[in-house]
Amino acid sequence: MNPNALHAALPDLSARIMHHTVTTRLNVSWDAFCVNSRIKPMRLDEGSRELLAQDEMLLQQGFAHVTSNHPDLWFDVGLRYRSLKYGTLGLAMMTAGTLAQALEVACRYQALTYSLIDYRYVSAPNGSCALLGDTGGIPADLHDFTQHRDLGAIKTLIDDLTAGEPVLERITVSAPPPGNWEAIRRSFCCPVEFYADRTAWIFRPGAAGRPLPLGDQSLLAMYSSRCDELLDHARSAVPVAQRLTALLNARGEDLLSAADAARQLALSERTLHRRLAEEGTRYSAIVDEARFRRARDLLADRRMSIEAVAFAVGFSEPSSLSRAFKRWSGMGAFEYRRQHLPAKRG
Repeated sequence: MNPNALHAALPDLSARIMHHTVTTRLNVSWDAFCVNSRIKPMRLDEGSRELLAQDEMLLQQGFAHVTSNHPDLWFDVGLRYRSLKYGTLGLAMMTAGTLAQALEVACRYQALTYSLIDYRYVSAPNGSCALLGDTGGIPADLHDFTQHRDLGAIKTLIDDLTAGEPVLERITVSAPPPGNWEAIRRSFCCPVEFYADRTAWIFRPGAAGRPLPLGDQSLLAMYSSRCDELLDHARSAVPVAQRLTALLNARGEDLLSAADAARQLALSERTLHRRLAEEGTRYSAIVDEARFRRARDLLADRRMSIEAVAFAVGFSEPSSLSRAFKRWSGMGAFEYRRQHLPAKRG
């Protein structure tokens, strides 16, 4: 999820979908599930509530883990994400004038969705359009889960927006098919390709300008304004250091300059440095912490040489990594790998 919106308030309906599956399909205690997912147990039988995007992320991680032996559930769960379950954003999409406008709204405010995939809207002169998905930064243990759930969720959303009229030309998914694909493939009116290079939803020529049955520009303006307020509140509620850390973690080995990071956080570079100073830290310190975390993760993979790890975290030679690692942990990279990882067998 977007690091600018970790504190965005999302409707709890996604949590309710996961709650129903965990308790009725898997017969797992919800309180135990929440504890294992590292969040405070939440009561979902006392009326609707909101939860932070960062808690939604933890719920998804826990759900993917507890259903890892039941991956057929992921697509079925996605089908339950009806448009109105996105709250204010769902209303904004439903009141858009055309399919193109609804998809643009969805991409503009996707920090208020439950998806981990970063979607971009593109259009063509013939009136066709597409949603192109970027799966970079999604943890490996969530990759297939979020692909299969989105396959169901976006299908449901498009059906809601267009009253079930066929508008898709084809779908490509950068993941294997769901285990129950033979049983569910008939619910799609277009070809679906798996193991693709990228995830994409491609719409038929002319689909972009298709009027939506509930289109109302005054309501769209009102709901879009509310979405802006939700994101503005989320940005102001999250410390800049936390937002920057989340951004650097998501970028992996692609380290950012202060100027680039400020731009992605919707701040000037001067404001970025000032806000970090007010929070008692510096840009270089947070980059150092991100490098240390990534170096530890990479050193855990014995297939990577120390030289490869050094390059991956932005050092030109292994000796620079070892000096930095000694400053971070009190020992060099070689020593850390030797002491903290079990010896290879055989």
